[in-house]
Amino acid sequence: MKSCTSSVPGTCGELFQGSLDGIPCLVSCPVDRMARLRITEIPSGGVVCPPDMSKTKRALELALEAEPRRGKSLLVERLNALPEGKGYASSTADILAAVSGLAALSGEPFDPERATRTALAVEPTDSIAWPGLALLGHRDGRFMEFLGPPPPMSVYILDWGGTVDTGEFNRKDMRDVLSAMAPLHREAFALVKAGVEQGDPGLVGKGASLSAGAWTGIMEKPHLDECFRLCARLDGYGVCIAHSGTLYGVLLPGGGMTVEEEIVRQAGEVLSPGWEGRLQSVVCGGPRVEERNDG
Repeated sequence: MKSCTSSVPGTCGELFQGSLDGIPCLVSCPVDRMARLRITEIPSGGVVCPPDMSKTKRALELALEAEPRRGKSLLVERLNALPEGKGYASSTADILAAVSGLAALSGEPFDPERATRTALAVEPTDSIAWPGLALLGHRDGRFMEFLGPPPPMSVYILDWGGTVDTGEFNRKDMRDVLSAMAPLHREAFALVKAGVEQGDPGLVGKGASLSAGAWTGIMEKPHLDECFRLCARLDGYGVCIAHSGTLYGVLLPGGGMTVEEEIVRQAGEVLSPGWEGRLQSVVCGGPRVEERNDG
């Protein structure tokens, strides 16, 4: 039987999230912690997924409705899961890994726009389908703009626990408060975009920090000031957050230039107790087809 193993980066929340021209949108922060799935063609049975992957199942069913895929049956196996309800983009990463696996099995190129629209038909979606960073209208897809590869950066991901129901969060009507923040959001996105275009992580960090600070008017981020203090101690670029999750990220030089032991030491001096941390690299989005078996 034909099978394909594919992976998609999770995220440390977003480098930007807000409203541009009245449209809610975001720029995800992809990292090298992956969701991995194996997709196998089976003789019959439709789409067979683990019980907790209903969103992935629905996305594959929608993708299979398109010719020449109609009538295929698929088995989905999860090989590596991302934590849920924290800001790792777990649902989006699963959906995109599955859709990219289906494309590989069908002999088709992976289309980021098409894959994202399939995901958006299921739920609000992160901008991790593109091979770099991208701006996405995460509720309706009205913005889809590829920005380019991220400048070299790592991110120290911090989490004090808990989860956020992203479905419930995304059902809230935030148009009025987002409208009031429009000037801040324009400035934050302009900084992130310029940083990507110029390969300047400092500009990306400034934009991410501005976006994170503005978001406290929508969702309480009780540890944000602590993260800014840690960033200053480490000569970091800025702080990103999971705008509808629990994660914080301190953006730092990439390529192993910042030693994790030193990060942990400094974090222990300035952060309130209860945190867990892990150092990841900021990477390009997009799927990675790791293995294909044509039966």
